[in-house]
Amino acid sequence: MRKISIVTLVSVFFALTLVVINIAFVIESKRQISDLQFFTFQRFMMAMKMLHHNESDPEGMLLKLGIRISTHDKSVLVNDGLKLLEDPFSDMILYEKKLYFVSRRPPPPPPPPSFMRSDSGFPPPPHMKRMAEPPLLENIEEVSLYRLWILGGITNVLLVLFFSLVLRKLLRLRNLKSAIRTFGDTKKFQAIAVDSEDELGEIASEFNVAMEKIHLLKEARTLFLRNILHELKTPIMKGKILSTSLDNIKQQPQLERIFERLETLLGEMVKVEKLSSNEWILEAKEYRLVDVLDHAMDLLLLSDTKRIHIAPQEMAPLVSVDFELFATAIKNLLDNALKHSSDGVEVDMCSDSISICSYGEKIPKERLDFSRAFNRTVEGASSGLGLGLYIANAIIAKHGFELGYLHVEGQNHFSIHFSPHTLHVK
Repeated sequence: MRKISIVTLVSVFFALTLVVINIAFVIESKRQISDLQFFTFQRFMMAMKMLHHNESDPEGMLLKLGIRISTHDKSVLVNDGLKLLEDPFSDMILYEKKLYFVSRRPPPPPPPPSFMRSDSGFPPPPHMKRMAEPPLLENIEEVSLYRLWILGGITNVLLVLFFSLVLRKLLRLRNLKSAIRTFGDTKKFQAIAVDSEDELGEIASEFNVAMEKIHLLKEARTLFLRNILHELKTPIMKGKILSTSLDNIKQQPQLERIFERLETLLGEMVKVEKLSSNEWILEAKEYRLVDVLDHAMDLLLLSDTKRIHIAPQEMAPLVSVDFELFATAIKNLLDNALKHSSDGVEVDMCSDSISICSYGEKIPKERLDFSRAFNRTVEGASSGLGLGLYIANAIIAKHGFELGYLHVEGQNHFSIHFSPHTLHVK
């Protein structure tokens, strides 16, 4: 689903609402103007009927209807005005923002019979006489929709004010998100400013309280690890020095292995702490996979690497990785294979993966979750703490790769599958 910002969504909604409301006001204003024009035309018709009844005070009667007799030139109105309404005998014309009622000249009557003509000596009948020209009427009432426009203006102002308030709150929410992101990128705790007492202010306050607790826990963990590492490194170093001065040749190698194991565990604990706290920043560059593998074998500190067999390669894959960190992951996989197999370890580099295979027992199902450290049911001096696969999986996942495991025909296959965008072939 496409990501849509709340600010964008609310802005679009308010814009559409504002447009729809204003369109509705325009339509309503046009409808009211049309109704007023029709009502004015009816007043003109009523005024003409009253004039035909020969009222004693025609001007007073017309003023009551909001109409007066105009002295404007009729031909100018007909030629330059805008005809709005009409009936068979009259037109209502708009000219210079005023309404006029112009009567049409009635059609001439049919010619009278010969015996009724004026030259016959008989007077024409009354209805045959020429009728007087109807007067030109002008509307004096102003057609105004100021109430409607005032209502529209108030509605627009209220909508804009409401949108401004909502937008201000949403922008504060965006600022809160930026402050939270900044806190996640910095190692030092900085409280977010709380500038209101609404829900956003309460969220900022609760976030400050929660982040302060997390910061204190993080500092306590870091202090604990630094102290315990410092306190343990000193006796380990002393123990290694004393073990070299022992006269008992049989016990000397055993003590040296114990202290080396303790030193290795301390190094793994440091890596676990950095990976779990997300403090290990990748410095990825392109390297040949075979070079990374060679460095991983150097990290094993083995005097003899004959047990590690690397399959011949026709091509040299290039991977974008952190050299030291990724070599540590491969080293842990090799070390795990060497410890749990008495036979050789096969390493096969393909165009999209690297596999480490060794003969050994199948790993129990409860220990296949490599994303958890210390996932063994019982820990022993010979079996280790299970941190090697955890650290390797964490490093591989941090690079965006995937660690896979299969047990086929008595062999344990650990494979690192590369992402397509991080792999090249040279």
